[in-house]
Amino acid sequence: MEYLSVADAAQALQVSPRRVRQLLAARSLPGVRIAGRWLVSPAAVEHRNRSQPAAGRPLSSTSAWQVLAALSRAEDELAGLSPPLRSRARSRAAYLRRQLSEAMPEQWCTLLRRRATLHQFYGHPSVLADIVGDRRVVRSGISAAHDHGADLMVVGGAEGYVRPPDLAGIVEHYALNATVGAEANVWLRIAGSGADWLFHRRVAPAAVVAADLMERAEARDQAAGMKLAADL
Repeated sequence: MEYLSVADAAQALQVSPRRVRQLLAARSLPGVRIAGRWLVSPAAVEHRNRSQPAAGRPLSSTSAWQVLAALSRAEDELAGLSPPLRSRARSRAAYLRRQLSEAMPEQWCTLLRRRATLHQFYGHPSVLADIVGDRRVVRSGISAAHDHGADLMVVGGAEGYVRPPDLAGIVEHYALNATVGAEANVWLRIAGSGADWLFHRRVAPAAVVAADLMERAEARDQAAGMKLAADL
């Protein structure tokens, strides 16, 4: 049998190596000690991933995108993960799918908030269609809800994901002005680490669109996001 080192087990469990040693010493995590070194079986890590509920704190950007890949059934992305990380992502995805409607927005928004940084702008109405059609932008949120059958059609706005190096060029090209609140009609999310698979698409998958919609202030947008999430 192949074993995981303490460091590998810590990465898979999203905890510190010290915490893994504490779990091993308390026999809360099965392991063996060989030549003074703790070793953990992948099966024990997978079992703990499946049995532990998702934490009520934001995931790292990388972990958030792994969960969104699992929710989106992006098998190519999941195939590149180690078995413990893949199991962890699927376990967290299952946790989010199980959320009741009243708890869904809070849980989704809390766990996935570090996936991207939101930038809000005002753009002239004549450029909005060009923004969502720009090859540097992955349509999402209100600009992709209709693609996934959501009962939400929004005109007068543009929403999507961009890579960090592309933001300045998009802002300059479309003469966007930074703003917040009711004046904003362009919402661009700068994707964090782990989102490379998203940029192989022109339209974000339903799980990503659902997460974006549930973060919006309007009740109809949140409701549309919840419906998309419930149908995953």
